[in-house]
Amino acid sequence: MADLIRVIGIGPGNPDYITPVALELISGADILIGGERVLRDFAGLAKETFVIRNNLSQMAEFIKEKRPDSEIAVLASGDPAFFGILEYLRKSFGAPELMVIPGISSVQLACARLAISWHDAAFYSIHGRSMEGLTDLVRNHTKVIVLTDPGNTPAKIARSLIEAGIRDRKIYVCENLSYEDEKIGEFDIDSVPEVVGTNGCVVVILGRG
Repeated sequence: MADLIRVIGIGPGNPDYITPVALELISGADILIGGERVLRDFAGLAKETFVIRNNLSQMAEFIKEKRPDSEIAVLASGDPAFFGILEYLRKSFGAPELMVIPGISSVQLACARLAISWHDAAFYSIHGRSMEGLTDLVRNHTKVIVLTDPGNTPAKIARSLIEAGIRDRKIYVCENLSYEDEKIGEFDIDSVPEVVGTNGCVVVILGRG
């Protein structure tokens, strides 16, 4: 089983949130695959790397070429199974070829910071995705948790909800979770500020009932 592809969640960003088993497998790998920011955190290990950009098919070919002779670890921010790389790898290689190590997602950390449960939430990602369907999800659920990106901001979400006639909601904006500049704000739907200078936020939308 030595040639299994390790798919490793590395948490929300701060190294304190990486699990010991993830660190052990990363240290033992010959090749690390991940986004540029993720790989920068492990540059001191001096491993061979492959940077994920808009090149997933090339990544798959690279893994096929290298895995007979190398232990490969694919590093994913947060948890690889939550709007992450796992779905693509499963389609490319199949579940029996993967060893998945879960990580702490930004959603889990956001809910921990707010001291709310997340088992009863509806989840949505507009990180590199369309906002289509989000307003209906919010209309039909009292707790919705959304991953954003620099273009699909919390303020843009709020405007789309107001345009759809949804106003009776409280919105929490969680920025830079786990980092020193972490910030969490609570807003009425018509006072959500623009957020700049971040790769994305976790937005928690709660009904007032």
